[in-house]
Amino acid sequence: MNRLVVAASLASVVSALSISALTATGCARRARMCSAPTECGPSAGCVAGRCLPEGGMPAIQNSRRVVVDPVDVAYVRRGDSANGGELPAIFTLGRREGGEALLFVRFRVPIPKESKILEAYLLLERTEAVESDPTPIALHASRIIDPWDARSISWARQPRIEETRSPSTTVDPAGRVLIRLDVRELVQHWRLHEKGDQGIAVVADSTSETGMAFALTVSQEAQAGAMAEMPPSSGTPSLGGPGASGGASATEPNEGVQRIGPRLELYVK
Repeated sequence: MNRLVVAASLASVVSALSISALTATGCARRARMCSAPTECGPSAGCVAGRCLPEGGMPAIQNSRRVVVDPVDVAYVRRGDSANGGELPAIFTLGRREGGEALLFVRFRVPIPKESKILEAYLLLERTEAVESDPTPIALHASRIIDPWDARSISWARQPRIEETRSPSTTVDPAGRVLIRLDVRELVQHWRLHEKGDQGIAVVADSTSETGMAFALTVSQEAQAGAMAEMPPSSGTPSLGGPGASGGASATEPNEGVQRIGPRLELYVK
């Protein structure tokens, strides 16, 4: 009888440990994206956010780059009420005291079944228009699972988000201005065309005294200049054929076009 009790107890412990290990594996976030060669070790380099062995070539080398603007954007801070969809020129994430905030973005990107998404990044533009604490912060992307509208969203009435183990990106105020957040798994999930796919939320993993400031909108003059250089409108870009731009999106933008604010960068094959 004692042997049976001991065996049963051991089985329970092993089962519990197995479940715990599976849960930890399923919930753990993937490794951080690199932003500098020093993060990858002595015999590797940082290429497009990935640590590659010295001399290694990125998967995106022979792919097609597509850049898409969001069809809806909202920025909410703790305590904010609905503001009719107005956006500030600058937004802050990761501020320590009373600065809890989220950025919500939604894209409309037809993804043909025959296309392969090699990489997908949410691009953010760090701004030096305001002084930031020298402490780096970390950001990651999450999936939005509730319907939302920038005109009516508030802190109290914000959509629910779901963690997808997206890698986090360290944002250093002394580092690069253009910040990439890995959203490859989120974009690949859009192929399922699920109604629960309502865009991407940007979440701060860590904080600093001031947080980090990013550009969200451009001045009217800059916007007018950029629109004058955009190619003619011909509908939403398709990832399966030659690029075109229209509405809130653009494919393979011209070098002279000033693009500020969140946007989606895809590498397609």
